[in-house]
Amino acid sequence: MQFIDMHFFDLVPSVVYKSVIPIMLMFALERYILFKMSRTPGATKWVQSKFWLHPNFISRCRYPMGVVSVLLYHMGIVLYPGETETIWQHAGILCFAFWMITDITDGTIARHFDLHSVEGESIDPLSDKLLIFPPLLYFAYVDVIPMLAVIVFLFFDIIGTISRRFITNKAANLFGKSKTFLAALTLVLITMQQVYYPENHWVIYVATLNGAVFLSFCSMFFKVIPNYWYANILSLMNLVCGLCGISLILVFSFFNPDISFLNDYPWIQRLLKARYLELAFSLVFLGQFLDMFDGRAADKWGSTPKGELFDDLADGTNFGGTIALVIWAAFNQSILGISLALLHFICTVFRLYRFIINKRKAGVESGVQIFSGLPSPAAALVSGSVVLLEISQYIKLGFVIMIAALMVSKIKYIHFGRVILPAIPKLIKVVILSFIIMAALFGSMPGNSQILFWTVFLVSFAYLVLGYNWKFYRELVSK
Repeated sequence: MQFIDMHFFDLVPSVVYKSVIPIMLMFALERYILFKMSRTPGATKWVQSKFWLHPNFISRCRYPMGVVSVLLYHMGIVLYPGETETIWQHAGILCFAFWMITDITDGTIARHFDLHSVEGESIDPLSDKLLIFPPLLYFAYVDVIPMLAVIVFLFFDIIGTISRRFITNKAANLFGKSKTFLAALTLVLITMQQVYYPENHWVIYVATLNGAVFLSFCSMFFKVIPNYWYANILSLMNLVCGLCGISLILVFSFFNPDISFLNDYPWIQRLLKARYLELAFSLVFLGQFLDMFDGRAADKWGSTPKGELFDDLADGTNFGGTIALVIWAAFNQSILGISLALLHFICTVFRLYRFIINKRKAGVESGVQIFSGLPSPAAALVSGSVVLLEISQYIKLGFVIMIAALMVSKIKYIHFGRVILPAIPKLIKVVILSFIIMAALFGSMPGNSQILFWTVFLVSFAYLVLGYNWKFYRELVSK
């Protein structure tokens, strides 16, 4: 016990017990209180009678908190120049985290206590913007992130807000929520780097910011196009990810492209030359998220007559084509690598073709909850990550063959996005996501890529085992 008292804080990174644990405890307490209240008789009337628990009031309280968080954070720099991990900086971080949690709180109260309102659909997105904009502008002003990217992000966001005056559905769409998440994640990564790891230069928060800019454009654009195009555009983005991944591997494998125009960004040059396989695999991972939602978008808003074929084309290109080339490159472009790449690609295409044929024979028009054979997205993650691990070539060979066999088998697997993900409690989702983000963060640092690959492999392998249609899942699937 004495050893723990003396050395615990030296063994555990300060970011864990100064930020991660306090924020997780705040979120866990918030979830627990709302869970208990939602199951307490008479709680609905009590909550409805308190103006300070109304979702609109909570949203309005967030209006000034972005500025307050920045002032608290900056106070530490003013009072303690040159120092990091000051009490003021931690106060700013915890203040921002607390009010980000309330963005989940007001939505939960609106749903479970019958306090949803049309006004709230406009107030909530506005409060999110006023919470996130000040820190983004602050870090752009001190030259931590590109000011141009922040300005473009604000421009698309403001245009999207103005468009709410002319559209019927004023609630935030899927892209709007994802954009807010990525912007908040950017701020989390920036503060972690600035406060806890000031000696390191991280690239990942520039990537998340650019992702937020892209999603901000999508959020604005999707408000003015027909709803039945949503699924196709998500599939198109997945297809683009696949084409970019394939191009990246082929160009850097067969040619020595001149990237001198990036001399002002040496870290990008190093990334492209030395880690192009990792970038291609990251595009596959991005395609996973897009593929997770295109089917649900089709169920909710419909799609075009050829939407399903377009989705399979995107899946085949990204999960089949890109991963096949990753396998080929990981086996040093050998005959064995070509054979395994062809095996993975052919099995992926067959798996997708069989899925469409079986659906048509069964007369199923919407999405399914049970797959016959391992889904191609999961197969792509397992095979793609395992060949990039620093392990025996024989193990890699065995996994690629096993995954290909599972794809063409008739073993039943549960749909992750439609069945498993909605059944996971929100708190557990946040915990898992936090671990994945931390792994991606440290894995993006030079020399740490194996951390990232092991994380992806273990997560996808967990689905390989737990995604099987076990007997104790039957009740969950039938809901």
